[in-house]
Amino acid sequence: MKILVRKISRFFLRRTSQVVSIFCISKKRRAKCREFFDDKIIGLYKDEIQVFVDRYPAVWSEEETIQHLLENKSSICRFGDGELKLMVGEKHKSFQDVNHSLNSRLIEVLNSNVPNILVAIHPVRDFDSLGRIWQKFIIRIGSPVLNLLDSNRSYPSMGVFRGLPKNTKENLVNRILKIKKLWEGRKILLVVGENSRFTFEEELFNNVESVDYVYAPAKNAFEVYDEIVNKVKQYNKDEYLILIVLGPTATVMAYDLALDGYQAIDFGQMPGTYKRAKKVLFGNEEVVLKELL
Repeated sequence: MKILVRKISRFFLRRTSQVVSIFCISKKRRAKCREFFDDKIIGLYKDEIQVFVDRYPAVWSEEETIQHLLENKSSICRFGDGELKLMVGEKHKSFQDVNHSLNSRLIEVLNSNVPNILVAIHPVRDFDSLGRIWQKFIIRIGSPVLNLLDSNRSYPSMGVFRGLPKNTKENLVNRILKIKKLWEGRKILLVVGENSRFTFEEELFNNVESVDYVYAPAKNAFEVYDEIVNKVKQYNKDEYLILIVLGPTATVMAYDLALDGYQAIDFGQMPGTYKRAKKVLFGNEEVVLKELL
């Protein structure tokens, strides 16, 4: 009965939010309206969200994950909310429509346990640090997501390139300097969506030997997966570090390339994350940090 009442309450709160937001003149007021009703819904499900947090597997810190990559020259496959949504049947908004073949491959990678291939998941450590997006995510599909994960396994953090420090300049610089060691003096191959939102930030890559690109469709890249992989394999596995920015397709590709002897990193939109961190700390995402030059 309690579950039914919550579902009905959630339904009416969502509908009320949609109606009320129509009368909000500005974009800022509409956002505030949605946040108000979202918080009401999250409050209804707080106990359920806490159960999810308590049952969620242990996740390494971002520092531990980076250190492992550095010490072992590991590859990494990252499972964020987008990959998990696809795996339980929800559409990914930006990069990839639901594809049953891709889902099967994602499940294969998630369940794999191959030496030197890190399978990383989103860090969930406590209710307050989840943020509104993940709190809503848990309300919708928390139970099926938990069923995908091994509660007895300790996972690396997929936030290694995404959860950048935004509290102090020193912490941000130290994290970036450590990440940059992954490709210091190396040739890198960026596998990115053509005309995608990926931007090359000089501060991040000014210590590499060279940069090459393989371009792929910005959306639904998995439909031409073999073609992309064949292009990548034209580059020497002993010379190149592969950084892949292709949404859920990158998760599978990093795994397959690692099996073939490459060091492949499911990189994500780290340059954009870096710029947002600078925006928070300095009020300007274009500010140049001299410590990184």
